[in-house]
Amino acid sequence: MNNKVFETLTGMYFTVDDPDGSYATGQVIRLAAEGLYFVRFDGNEVTLPLELVSIGEMLETTEEEYKLWRFFDTIEERDKWIEWLDAPSKPRVISLVRPTK
Repeated sequence: MNNKVFETLTGMYFTVDDPDGSYATGQVIRLAAEGLYFVRFDGNEVTLPLELVSIGEMLETTEEEYKLWRFFDTIEERDKWIEWLDAPSKPRVISLVRPTK
């Protein structure tokens, strides 16, 4: 695979789902080696160190085939996704009884 394909993730923002139902956020900083990226997870109060993540880890899915990692071009796109994800769901009430005329 050529280097341009691997470089496409550099600079992208991400969310990654955890098994406990929570998620982490961060940014792909740069390519470390073929198939390995330096990423920085967002910290609450301090800047966290870079971590190495393989492309294989980024492609992992759940047993139900849901992607664990989601990538976004901008932080605004990622924040919009998080806002949707964290929004409380509103139950819809559907009447199973037809109104009488």
